[in-house]
Amino acid sequence: MTERNLLLLAAITSITWGMTGIFVRLLPSVPFLTIATGRLVIALLVVLPPLFLFYIKQHNFKKSLITPSSYVLATFLIGYYLLATIAFQLAPVAEVALLLSTPPIFILIFQKIRGIASSRSEIIGALLAVFGVAIILSPKVHSIQNQYTSHFLGDIIAICAAFLTAIYAYLYRLLAEREQAPESSGVSILTFAIGSFILSLIVILMPSPSEINTLDKNDIFIFLGLGVISTAIPTLGFAIVSKKLPAIITSMISLFIPLFSAIFAYLILKEELSIIFFIGCT
Repeated sequence: MTERNLLLLAAITSITWGMTGIFVRLLPSVPFLTIATGRLVIALLVVLPPLFLFYIKQHNFKKSLITPSSYVLATFLIGYYLLATIAFQLAPVAEVALLLSTPPIFILIFQKIRGIASSRSEIIGALLAVFGVAIILSPKVHSIQNQYTSHFLGDIIAICAAFLTAIYAYLYRLLAEREQAPESSGVSILTFAIGSFILSLIVILMPSPSEINTLDKNDIFIFLGLGVISTAIPTLGFAIVSKKLPAIITSMISLFIPLFSAIFAYLILKEELSIIFFIGCT
């Protein structure tokens, strides 16, 4: 795959991930654990057919099963999906998307710890990202502190999710540089399989019933969109570009997610967007 195609895949990943918050907010009465479980189960069902149809995918998946790093990478992605789902339920879509766009900052910190010098453009880009987020969130800090404790919790959880994404991208690239990285498709399938099993087990064992039995036809379509468009497609795309492109470039995928999320939130959820938001995004 050429670099141009990889960048195009990165763009598609940003757009599809940018729709995640929309699907989550359209399921207001469904617990976050049920939503996270549903999206991983659906994503698993989407990627299983190619696994059975193509021998090379079966081979890659089998190799992932015996590679310890595959399980580590899958764990980070599962954690991201769970935390991001919670954050979108607690805070505005555009705001959460902004906080999820901070992995480049963590990447630079990881490089600093390892004694790797970052380029001037990388540092400037990360600082601009921090500045943009600060501009957008600063007008809301006072009102959030006084009125919405859950709003703050959503912000914190979103930052934790971004941290997991940064670790995933950085670790994947390190393994690729050492020619030890597992196949991207195998890691993705493993992520969906392990996540589906563990979260489904938790949902089944929960003392209080979930609302899965009360879902109507529209909810089913929303779940399908969340599982296919905002989970299966971006996970496969992110895994591929994480292996092929530098970690700092891969992490930049998240910088475009807030813009797409804000546009979708405005058009679909009717969330108001201030001039400050667009200044910060710029």
